[in-house]
Amino acid sequence: MFIMNITLESIQLTETDLSDYSARLSSTQELYSLTAPAKPIAQFGWRDRWWLNSAPAEQLSLNYWFYETPDDAYTAADIGRVRLTPRTLPKFGGHQTVYQSVSNDQLQLADSVWQDGANWLFVRDTVVVLVGEIGGQITAETTLQIARKILDKLNNVLK
Repeated sequence: MFIMNITLESIQLTETDLSDYSARLSSTQELYSLTAPAKPIAQFGWRDRWWLNSAPAEQLSLNYWFYETPDDAYTAADIGRVRLTPRTLPKFGGHQTVYQSVSNDQLQLADSVWQDGANWLFVRDTVVVLVGEIGGQITAETTLQIARKILDKLNNVLK
């Protein structure tokens, strides 16, 4: 179901949302689709970088991509997760991305979820979100709590 009222402003975390982490916004940037230039192409993409505890070593990247349909969002996330990092895991007959699927039985986060350490990629309706830490200083528990804050905002918009 395509919901017209999902906007970046309605789901984007703010300094108030991240006050428990003494967060400071360090940069913002418009993004291309996870699959660019291939389809599906995002209608819009955005990244906010935050310093947690006002420390550049605790850098958090919040990425938001908006797609036309839920199928486009899922396809972009599934294909795009290969592009998020060059790191791979050995697999019989080759390698696969380190972003591995997390079942809803393990973690109630969104429609589809992939994890790489403290990094969470998830799809909810027509939106793909990546909560990523840079530098290995932020725990998976912290990034998961932050991902849930975004999901809460998304769920409020989808009501």
